[in-house]
Amino acid sequence: MRLAFFWATLLPGLYWDQGPQTAEAVKQAGIDRVYVPPVQVAAWKAAGIDAQTFDVSKFVKLPAPGVEYRTNVAAATSMPWVDANGWRIARDGRRDYYYDVPWRRSALAAAEAYVYGADAVVHPDPRDLSSFGQMLAFLKGIDRPAMPALANIGIIDDGSEDTGEVLNLLSRRNLLYQIVRAPDPKYGLNVEIGTTEFPKEEALDPSAFATLVRQKVTDEKRLLRIYGSEVVLGRLNGDGRQIRVHLINYGGGKVDGLRVRVLGSFQKGKLAAFGIQNPVLTDYELTNGGTEFTIPEMSAYAVVDLEK
Repeated sequence: MRLAFFWATLLPGLYWDQGPQTAEAVKQAGIDRVYVPPVQVAAWKAAGIDAQTFDVSKFVKLPAPGVEYRTNVAAATSMPWVDANGWRIARDGRRDYYYDVPWRRSALAAAEAYVYGADAVVHPDPRDLSSFGQMLAFLKGIDRPAMPALANIGIIDDGSEDTGEVLNLLSRRNLLYQIVRAPDPKYGLNVEIGTTEFPKEEALDPSAFATLVRQKVTDEKRLLRIYGSEVVLGRLNGDGRQIRVHLINYGGGKVDGLRVRVLGSFQKGKLAAFGIQNPVLTDYELTNGGTEFTIPEMSAYAVVDLEK
């Protein structure tokens, strides 16, 4: 299924089960199309809202994105564990997804679905209706024709749970990969678990395995590096002359002073940041074969367009 009734590209849909009596609130949120329970379709249309039936059985449910803080016994601190779905979406391919998210997570879910090209519907907490509408408006404002995802790691997915955890850890560490069926020379590193180079036993510890992959790629050749946050994940799309840098903040609050490095020299950079007035990049410089810049402030999602 494709959410074609929204826009030409994949923007997240809204599942809204609060009843047609809330039609005015939906309109005020800037939303004119919704998924609703079958028995409510006619009433929603009578209220001036383009409504379609929602059948949850046709969707794959994704966990709510966000951050959990887990105790680090050795250091007596709490470590952030990012719950993100990009690796699941990349692994499954073209599927239809459903997010049932708690309060203050709907904008994040919408951004995540958009960044990874997921055909998704979000069911927000009613208090989040306005926030979801604002994110949808932001996504419409920055939307443009899709460009290929960029990566410098190819990984062969055997479908196992262990490999899934490896994909998860690679994503959380901003080690950009593409899932491939066989080694592909266009990637600087190809990973196949169970080979001499990447023994299956090492994949039993996904964190250590991700470190191994990083060492083999080397930081100098990584396409994307993010400094100053453990809860911001990135994704790149581009065609060589231009790159779009997607940055998703899973932490729930604002991130200040995020430093980003992209491999390659790009003369121009433009920032758009959800919920931030007049955002601008600072400390922009070309150095050692890369482009570096600082995002002074961001909330759930920011995008940087780079051009040579």
